[in-house]
Amino acid sequence: MKYYWALFIAMSLMLLTNCSTNTLVPVAHEPIDLDLDGDGTPDYTLKYHEIDIDPLTLNGGTYGISGVLRPYGLNEILMHTDEKELFLRNLDQVQENVSDPLRWRNIFSRTIVTIITTNTEGDWPNKWEVSSDTQHSTYFFGLKLVSDFETKLGWIEMEINVFDGTVTVFDMDIF
Repeated sequence: MKYYWALFIAMSLMLLTNCSTNTLVPVAHEPIDLDLDGDGTPDYTLKYHEIDIDPLTLNGGTYGISGVLRPYGLNEILMHTDEKELFLRNLDQVQENVSDPLRWRNIFSRTIVTIITTNTEGDWPNKWEVSSDTQHSTYFFGLKLVSDFETKLGWIEMEINVFDGTVTVFDMDIF
């Protein structure tokens, strides 16, 4: 009989654990300005913002938080037309002139990490989604600093905490 009670309690705990949802509400972290060339002026910013794709109602909706890399001025971010934003693994791809499927963009910010809920109860996923087709311990962006006088190429390496959405700059430099 003790065996059945122990089994019942163990299965109940497993059921409660598996059915529980994340009751912690994610936060939009403070922005981080990045001065890649060390001239005292930020070149890029890591910024979080709330996204309201479809307003939340009693019947559904989509709300979330997104962490993005945004260039200042004419600066650009290296993109791949067939992959998510955090595609870069080979820094040799960071060249001033690139061809398809690579391209330089400065018009839009690039998503790094997101978390989304689809209900008004606030049931959030347990992990943030990293904007990469493959999982790594760190991620890279190829960067191009553009001014009236010169163009500089560089990169940023970052760690992304999937449990709280924080992005930590691991390293950055100019070639």
